[in-house]
Amino acid sequence: MTVEAIVRNEEHSWSTIQDRLRASVVSIFSSQAIPFDTEENASSSATGFVVDAEQGIILSNRHVMHPGPSFHKATFFDNQEVFLQPTYYDPEHDFALFRYESSELTGIEPRAIRLAPEKARSGLEIRVIGNDSSEKMSVLQGELSQLDRNVIDYGAGTYNDMNTFYYHASTSSKGGSSGSPVVDVAGDAVALNAGSAIRSSSSFFLPLQRVVYALEHVRQGRVPPRGTLQAVFRHVTHTEAARLGLDPGAAAAEGVDLAGTTGVLIVHKVLPAGPAAGVLRVGDIVVSVDGTAVPGFPELFGIVDTAVGRSIGMRVFRKGRFATLHATVQDLYEVTPARCLRIGFSFLHDLSFQEAAQGSAAVSGVKVSQDYGGLFRRNHFAERTVIHEINYQPTPSLDALMRVLRGVRRDQPLVVKVKDFKDPREEAVFVAHFPPVSPADVLFTRSSATGFWSTTPFDGVLPALQPDMLPDPASTRPPVSSSFAGRILQCMAWVDVRPVCPADGHFYRNLGGCGLVVDRGRGLVLCSARLVVNPTSNLSVTFGATRIAATLAYVHPLYPVAFVKYDPELLPADVVPDLDLPNVDPPNVDLPDVDLPGVDLANLDLSSPRARLCIGDMVFVLSGTQSALDRIDAAVSSRQLLSTTACGSCLNQRFYNTEEFSLSPMPPAVDTDVGVVVKDERICGLWLCLPECVHDGDRHRHVGLDIALVLPALAQLRREDTTPAAVRVLDVEFVRQPIATARALGVSLPRLQQIMRTDPRACSMLRVRRILRVRTPDTLSLEVGDIVLEVNGRDVLHIDDVASFTSKSVRLTIVRQGRQLELDMPTTPFCGANTRRIVYWAGMYLQQPYYTVLAQATRLASDVYMFAHFNGAPIEATAYQGNTFINEIAEHPITTLDDVVRVIQLVKDQGALAEFNRRVGEDHPLRSGTMPGRDVTIRTVLLNGDDAVKSVRTNDLYFGPWQLTRGPRIDDHWTWEQL
Repeated sequence: MTVEAIVRNEEHSWSTIQDRLRASVVSIFSSQAIPFDTEENASSSATGFVVDAEQGIILSNRHVMHPGPSFHKATFFDNQEVFLQPTYYDPEHDFALFRYESSELTGIEPRAIRLAPEKARSGLEIRVIGNDSSEKMSVLQGELSQLDRNVIDYGAGTYNDMNTFYYHASTSSKGGSSGSPVVDVAGDAVALNAGSAIRSSSSFFLPLQRVVYALEHVRQGRVPPRGTLQAVFRHVTHTEAARLGLDPGAAAAEGVDLAGTTGVLIVHKVLPAGPAAGVLRVGDIVVSVDGTAVPGFPELFGIVDTAVGRSIGMRVFRKGRFATLHATVQDLYEVTPARCLRIGFSFLHDLSFQEAAQGSAAVSGVKVSQDYGGLFRRNHFAERTVIHEINYQPTPSLDALMRVLRGVRRDQPLVVKVKDFKDPREEAVFVAHFPPVSPADVLFTRSSATGFWSTTPFDGVLPALQPDMLPDPASTRPPVSSSFAGRILQCMAWVDVRPVCPADGHFYRNLGGCGLVVDRGRGLVLCSARLVVNPTSNLSVTFGATRIAATLAYVHPLYPVAFVKYDPELLPADVVPDLDLPNVDPPNVDLPDVDLPGVDLANLDLSSPRARLCIGDMVFVLSGTQSALDRIDAAVSSRQLLSTTACGSCLNQRFYNTEEFSLSPMPPAVDTDVGVVVKDERICGLWLCLPECVHDGDRHRHVGLDIALVLPALAQLRREDTTPAAVRVLDVEFVRQPIATARALGVSLPRLQQIMRTDPRACSMLRVRRILRVRTPDTLSLEVGDIVLEVNGRDVLHIDDVASFTSKSVRLTIVRQGRQLELDMPTTPFCGANTRRIVYWAGMYLQQPYYTVLAQATRLASDVYMFAHFNGAPIEATAYQGNTFINEIAEHPITTLDDVVRVIQLVKDQGALAEFNRRVGEDHPLRSGTMPGRDVTIRTVLLNGDDAVKSVRTNDLYFGPWQLTRGPRIDDHWTWEQL
């Protein structure tokens, strides 16, 4: 046969094989519902292939299945979809086995791809058939080169394979190829695609010896026995072994023939307290086990997996001599977590051998896999946090931790000791508090029969005592100071913020900062709006040793200030002095003279320069915490309009049409959320940290505000128990225009002379910079470039004259294109802390649109706005786009959140959910991979006005619906309700 004929025949063979395998290779969409072990909650797309057509078994990677609660869907080449059971994942190696119900397929008969690990050899021509870069049925070619490569190191905090060889080839596979079959010309799988190098064409494959072993057990309905010594081995060449003193002849004298092998196994890590601790040492070379040579991983773990619970004898070379050492093989599943406890917003499970091995730590303690509320994770070690003690009692396991929590009340603090499993020498101790608002505590348990997870309530934590049952508060603060600065210090409180869920453009971010008690009798604390940008947060206020739950009373819609309220009856009367800030009833109410360490606001006109600090004023700033007070002497260096940029990603609140002042020298920014600006022992201003945006490089920008700006809101909070009435705004942003430029734009000379007579310091006028798109009439009166001269017949001399109003419309005198015009301009209500309800469904967080959304939206499709979703949620399967309005669900029109709740009740099948949960919890076998849920169509409208339609499969087990609601009073707390 000629060379050309051979080439043609081989090409024909590859083509035939691809056609035959096409029906056996599937695309897998996977979504991990909660963070667990080495994996975060997230969605991904990968590959799998049928290895048993009769039983419907699909092989893929462990990192595709995810070890925790998850759901999966396979798409065959003809676009038929079936849901998968996560039947088995290996505790150590990167492979997993799914099941599907073959009767759910029509018109297609997938063939099993035979596993042939014995056919792998260096130089073998291969094809990787999968969904490379999410492109269906991509075919990548290459040749196997290295067959004895050690495993890939993906870095700390993520999944890393161990105790196995990996194969290498240059196929340039990328994301989406995970789980692809690596086949030879006969169509047999010789390896499983597992990973690749980002900056090269290298691809890495998992050998199939242990896969074949596990598949045989799964076919027979058994869990494959897996053993461990809690040690990590690596393969080294004979040359490296010789440097360590091992002579091949010496090994032969021990009855171990190393001829034909490429190296030996060396001990790389030994975990403390494991079976091999005190037996094996790092650097030991293991040549045989129970008399059988173990030159590689398949030989060693072929013995270990069949020796669970019994002692094995290992012939080891150490320090120039051979010795026989004995260790008892442990069941690997004993150090593989299969339960997860959700306490509040924290997810806890036993530390796994997989993660402990990364830090050579003992497999002991409870890992905090995620902590949205900051209960057990305080940024000490982030995702590497492991709990070792609670209330001075050890917690080596999840069972021990649950025993400690049983009998603890929710209003009792927890003393928590944590360590870093990557470096057990790093540890921290802190006091934690249960969140007052949170979902019910739940224990997730994995079924060995199906791989699904069931949920059971965990009711070990006792409810908190009612306020009337609490002991009388005791003062832990010194007597009220007689000095001005001392009184300010004693009015400082620490405000702790723990978000419940994403809202108003902000995600989970635990914050804490200083606040100023401005009304002791009402329990009102003024703080920077930076702390409470998420209105759903659990709040607390701390005075010395006294910690009190608080509520968000008001976020000012115009200025970066907020008010937090606590119950003053829970605080001793002598803990906080009264600053005696006077009431100010807007607009511009005259007050009697005040001569207290507060604010001198006698006959105050809020638009008068007397209510503002002037450039050149000498002041000092008092800021700090309860234990320390900083004083910085400074001068007012400038006054300018405050303007923050809008973020298209998180749509956080912007600040504009407000005058700020700057100080020189600038007070230090660290840990200063609110400072008091003092002149002549009078509080004249506030030094505030602006709310942060995660996309903003300047994350600690501070501005000065005149105290007079916030006093009207304080007066309403002192007088009323409901949120202050919304201020009304013009829906435009102003910029200052120099007088000379205003003259050139058409402002008459007599008008300019009149302004200069009224305010000799005036050097600019106000021009419209931007029109904000909100719910206003279609014929918006003001235009960009307009200069505003008067409002309701009064000259506009300052930004405060046009910043806010109380009437529904105002009469404006403007200059446009050189002409003076009279306009009637409608105003729009702008409310602070208006988000008082969140509905969670299918992983989506739904709320009413807030002002910043209204200002960006082209059209308002409904009163239901989706800002964010939970990672790993069903919505991620639909090319999710956030920042959208929802106007239809399951063909039901949606206008309000009440409509959403009604539709949820229609599409949810509570009976099917309870039955599925029961069967999984009792380890009943299930044929189908379908979980309780329903396919629904969702119609949305993007902020730019584009319409979109999404089809979403709900998941009632892992993403059950709930809602957060809060009453209209400023001291109403959030309540959690399962829908």
